[in-house]
Amino acid sequence: MNALEVIHDDIQTRFAKMTGRFDRFFMQWIKFNDNSERLFGARGFNNENYLQSRLAENNVDAAAAVFDAVLVHWKEKGQDGNIFAFLNHEDYDGNGIWHYLADTLRQHEGASTLKIARTLLAMDIDFSRRNKNGQSPLFKMLVPTPRWQSLNALIQTKHLSIENIERAVAEGTPEEAERNHVMSMIFSRDIAENRGLLSQHVLRQAVQPQADVTLRAATCRLFFEYFDVETGGTAFFDLIGIANHAMFDDLMRLLMTNTAEMVRKIGAPDTATAKSYAQAYLAQKLLRRKKNGQGVLFVALFAQKHMHMRKITSLLHNDELVIKKIVRGDTVRKEMVIDKTSPAPTNPLLSMLLQQDLDGNTVFHHATMQGDLQALKWLFSGLAPNDIHAIILSVPNKLGLSLIELTQLETVKAHLTQAVMQKRMRPEQAIAYLRALPGENADVAGFLTSKVNEIEELAKSVGRKEPLPPTFQIRKAP
Repeated sequence: MNALEVIHDDIQTRFAKMTGRFDRFFMQWIKFNDNSERLFGARGFNNENYLQSRLAENNVDAAAAVFDAVLVHWKEKGQDGNIFAFLNHEDYDGNGIWHYLADTLRQHEGASTLKIARTLLAMDIDFSRRNKNGQSPLFKMLVPTPRWQSLNALIQTKHLSIENIERAVAEGTPEEAERNHVMSMIFSRDIAENRGLLSQHVLRQAVQPQADVTLRAATCRLFFEYFDVETGGTAFFDLIGIANHAMFDDLMRLLMTNTAEMVRKIGAPDTATAKSYAQAYLAQKLLRRKKNGQGVLFVALFAQKHMHMRKITSLLHNDELVIKKIVRGDTVRKEMVIDKTSPAPTNPLLSMLLQQDLDGNTVFHHATMQGDLQALKWLFSGLAPNDIHAIILSVPNKLGLSLIELTQLETVKAHLTQAVMQKRMRPEQAIAYLRALPGENADVAGFLTSKVNEIEELAKSVGRKEPLPPTFQIRKAP
């Protein structure tokens, strides 16, 4: 038997003869004879100490009793050095107390383990230290199931940052695609299961005056780049539904600051080109779509977050992006493509507004189908009359329905009937589609009709038979 087994056998034998709680027994045992010294020096086969061995056995009550006893007894004896040496001890594989605790947390996250975690944090026992295999305890707390109580303890004591998390995830997921998915999973679950406390924490850190460029860039990666391989969405998609105005404003401000920093890093020959670079960078972050084809505006619409929609669209310019390049000594203007699949490939705002989901619906279609007049007004705000006219009348979904036709119940029924007859839609799908519509929505129909009439009257007043063609390409039903 090694020294640790001898100690454990002695403790078990003596406790078996006693009545009462183990923690009270152990507090007396450590004071008896040379037990304190024996406990301090006892090691197992892998050089683990007694506290680590109890955690390894998932004996949480015993581990908590040992933890409390060594803190109290050695403090009373003025042996603070013993406390820090005992708690900073590593086994032959480089695993410290946090590694053992992290393994235990995967099965037992409760008051006892949380108390140990909080005390270790208060004592500045490093939770990010890697073992000889390059793994930190934090990775075990994050994957495969985040241990929210313990992570929240790290948050509350201001020990956790997005950089900690990125490093920890990189340790266990060497492939970039898998790493993206794990990061997305952690923060999606945070929003779904943990009231978004982790997301709020890392965002709050990034917008502090003392935050640096690296921290801001890492936080933007989290919200706008790491995506779920199953849905295609980022943490930003999930955050839209829960973020209040202050939190959302912080996120937009962070994105704008990060954009400016990235543009400065790239360098631009003139102000106009710098603005185009900034728009291209913003579009890269904001125009991402999930696998169902829906972008962030769809998510904001479904969550009834109208102000979020307005703030998102306000960041993108309704203009063709161009950059200046030197070709054979001459300066030439070159269009910058934002989304080559879009009807408006070089226009950031229109590229976003004209995104279509798998059913061919734009965010305008969904707002019309929901009878959301306020959303429609805001979505059309700032657009050119000829573009508004075309969006209302000439941008069909897969059923061939334009916005104005979606407000005409008989027209919708005719298109659904045709889709069923052509076996493009099952009867039950057609029924569900019809039931989801608000019916004859006079307000939305009136708004769209009046917009069309107003624009056509404007064209006639300046001597045109019809409005100008739109600035984007009109396509057939997808």
